[in-house]
Amino acid sequence: MTALYAALTTLLVSLAVIVIGAALSSKRFPAEGITTAISKVYKARRGYFLVLVGVAALALAFTLPTTPYPYRFGDNRPEVTVKVSGQMWSWTIGSDSGGPQQGKLVLPAGKLVEFDVSATDVNHNFAIYDSTGALIAQVQAMPGYNNHLFHTFDAPGRYYVLCLEYCGIAHHAMNTDFEVR
Repeated sequence: MTALYAALTTLLVSLAVIVIGAALSSKRFPAEGITTAISKVYKARRGYFLVLVGVAALALAFTLPTTPYPYRFGDNRPEVTVKVSGQMWSWTIGSDSGGPQQGKLVLPAGKLVEFDVSATDVNHNFAIYDSTGALIAQVQAMPGYNNHLFHTFDAPGRYYVLCLEYCGIAHHAMNTDFEVR
């Protein structure tokens, strides 16, 4: 539905710009009136700019509160923290103590999980998919920097981790999975 509104808004604004441009280009100004015409054009451009800035400010004001930053969780802190490290061409997924997990990772359903994601060599992208192949969440894995991905898994099942950043010849083999119960 949002895409429809965006398309209609784009269409209407484009049509308005075309109509105004056609009206301005069809007018003939005498040589002595050209400075007046130029000042009117600049005045109109200034008005369009202010309207554009206002629309952008409103869009930011309405969308920023819904961005997935950690503060939005309030007092609800993650119950599980999972250390993740990407390296050519595999993922190391460990527990909150930083040690490797014995066996496959099992995460709780309905609980907030924090993935502490980094890389040891080049940029990777830690992407989580559900069993239907739908992308659930993703974050960049970069050497020397930790990104934090917060996610609550609503449905139990098997989830798959793929790399979305081309990282070399065996990029396609950079995958793992975990279970949510």
